[in-house]
Amino acid sequence: MQNTKNRILKFNIFFIKILFLFFVYTYVNADSNTIQDGGTETDQQNIDGDGEFLTVKSSSTLATGATTKAANVTGDSVTVTVESGSTISANTVAVFGDTTSDLTVTNTGTITASGTTAIDAKATANATITNNSGGTISSNRNTIRVSKTGGTNTTGMTITNSGTITATNGSAIFGTAAGNTVTITNNAGGEMTNSDSDNATIRVGASSSVTNSGTIKNDVGSDSIKLYGNNATITLKDQGIVVGKIAHGAGITGSTLKINHGVGQGYYYDIDGDFSLEDLDGNTIVKGSAGSVGQGGSEILDELLSYKSLNIRKSLTRYKSTKDNSVDNNGWGEANFSTLKRKQNNQNLSLGFNYTGLGINLMNPYDKDKNFILSFETSKQNFTKNHTVNRYSINSGFYFPDQPLFNKFGNESYLLAGITLNDSDREILTNTTTSGKLDITDTYETFEFIGGTKINNNYFIPNLGLTFGFSHTPAHSESKFYKWDAKNVGNLSLYFDDDYKINFGTDYIFNLGWMLDLRKTLSTKDQSFQVNGTEATYKQDNDLVEEITLAGNFGFEKKMSDEHYLKFNIDSRISTQELTSFSGNFAYKFIF
Repeated sequence: MQNTKNRILKFNIFFIKILFLFFVYTYVNADSNTIQDGGTETDQQNIDGDGEFLTVKSSSTLATGATTKAANVTGDSVTVTVESGSTISANTVAVFGDTTSDLTVTNTGTITASGTTAIDAKATANATITNNSGGTISSNRNTIRVSKTGGTNTTGMTITNSGTITATNGSAIFGTAAGNTVTITNNAGGEMTNSDSDNATIRVGASSSVTNSGTIKNDVGSDSIKLYGNNATITLKDQGIVVGKIAHGAGITGSTLKINHGVGQGYYYDIDGDFSLEDLDGNTIVKGSAGSVGQGGSEILDELLSYKSLNIRKSLTRYKSTKDNSVDNNGWGEANFSTLKRKQNNQNLSLGFNYTGLGINLMNPYDKDKNFILSFETSKQNFTKNHTVNRYSINSGFYFPDQPLFNKFGNESYLLAGITLNDSDREILTNTTTSGKLDITDTYETFEFIGGTKINNNYFIPNLGLTFGFSHTPAHSESKFYKWDAKNVGNLSLYFDDDYKINFGTDYIFNLGWMLDLRKTLSTKDQSFQVNGTEATYKQDNDLVEEITLAGNFGFEKKMSDEHYLKFNIDSRISTQELTSFSGNFAYKFIF
């Protein structure tokens, strides 16, 4: 009995061994294969079974001879994986998919063909090609071929690139037939390039889509993307670079170009063909190629005018509060600095910016009833999307401390006029340069007129004031793409303010103050402009023509002598335009 059990046990062990060896043999001799780390294979790898795979492990090589394909795929649902540091190379085709479905190629290493095509998907359905960051796919001609000329259409192909896909001749991605459908996503950091004047870097067929956040470049200045089938879509995103014309073939319809570079980003794309144009961020897109420009310098003219008026008002308040300001031979001067920041609002296309300014205000009695004002300011404004404006302004006029405006309004008033020199520098995205970018400059003037009146109360009732401003910016050209028509801006502000003094002896004074300002833009003339000669109009959102500002300040004053006073002040403000600011003033009253 025991011997029988032993025999059965031995038989089972023998059977398991035989079964194990069978599976090992089957696996080794199946079309699925792994080229191990550091290995080299020179024979063609034929993968003709469904669900099989080819993996080239790290630091391994699959390299075949003159006319032999490296990986020949005829089965469905096959996966080809090239790991980092590994290579598949051939003279003719490195990876060939022939009338298959659900082919998956994932590359983090190198796939290259010295003769023709790196990856050829002939008449495949639903193929997925992923080139990861650090991966390179290259060939002498037509690096990824969607379908062979005259062959059955390839449909449902998806290509995602975060590495490099290059072609010396032909296209980086080549689709010949109108019915070839492919979805291409070139991620940030991904590059697709070629050096062929007769072929676009990317050419695709009907219902295809190309989305770019990286670089698509034709090194010899020919087409970058060309559509050979109807109803295809190109989407340019983020800070993606395109070099070379965007076009579609003769008789092609339904082509769409979408721009998604962000609010305020300037761009100009040279296109060939009748494209439907759409800016996904709401920027004004101008047909006649495809162009847009951030309104930055134009859109904030009313805010800058209001800020300048507010600066003058505060300076006059500090001047008046200094003792003995009516003495004929006493002058007053202050240096000030300021910072402003406005959040970007994509809904109403208000651009975010950072603003820093340095200024000097000088005042001196002109006669018994008026004081001369001279104001200088230099500032730098940085908008989102690579746009900077440097400004240099001078304003002069008179302050009437004891006279109503036009003898009717208030018990103090002022009138000033001046000019601001604007020096603009903007970087735009364009397919007309070898870098895909272009730096454009513009220098123009803005003429300003500012006035106001104020009713001062000596009790706990706040002071009441009214200010108005007007600016005129003549027509000017911003390099070769953008031309701006003249624009007029008018502001009217009603404000309440009050200041409180705390005396410490005879020589020290602390000041606390606040202000509530209600501003309305009176002149809402649309901004007319041109993009490469094509007329366009920007209309400011209604939310941007009104502003409520709340400000507070703290000041310190020291009497140095009977005729000399030192004054320091800091203030901050917030507004409904999502603007915050901080500023400081250093003033000295002296004898001229």
